[in-house]
Amino acid sequence: MTKKQLVRKLLDCGIIHKGKVVLRSGKKADFYIDLKKAYGQPELLAALVAEMSKLISKKATCIATIGQGGIPLATLVSQKLNLKLVLVRDKPRRHGTKKTVDGYIPSQKDKVVIVDDVFTTGSSVRDIIKRLKLTKCKIISAVVAVRRGESKNLKKMKITSIFSQEDFYKS
Repeated sequence: MTKKQLVRKLLDCGIIHKGKVVLRSGKKADFYIDLKKAYGQPELLAALVAEMSKLISKKATCIATIGQGGIPLATLVSQKLNLKLVLVRDKPRRHGTKKTVDGYIPSQKDKVVIVDDVFTTGSSVRDIIKRLKLTKCKIISAVVAVRRGESKNLKKMKITSIFSQEDFYKS
């Protein structure tokens, strides 16, 4: 499936929500990209994972993610590429071990690629970086399905994406 065909199929499954919404960062927007709608459709999810996998550095030793949107993509990408999976929590657990990182815990030897669904302000990426700081791992890049914004605080970080928000308006 070409990227253009994938965009068309994503639009057909209704990932664009027009109207006022509050984003994860707390900012307000007049549209929302709900990529999670595609996760229930195996063909679309497989196509997204295939495209994302092409963007992961060969130097990566593990994949890190946070939140509902990133976990399905990161899990499948890590499985496809045979890389360890780091699951970062938004908040520490209130029970059990009260930890903020599940799955693989990276070390200073690891080269981490962050995977997420939609990048708007970079709040998810910043949260992952903050929570993994103690592990002393090296975060080498972030790969997202859709890039719809920029972050002043992440200018030095390499952030790549399959699509930009404009891809969904051109189609």
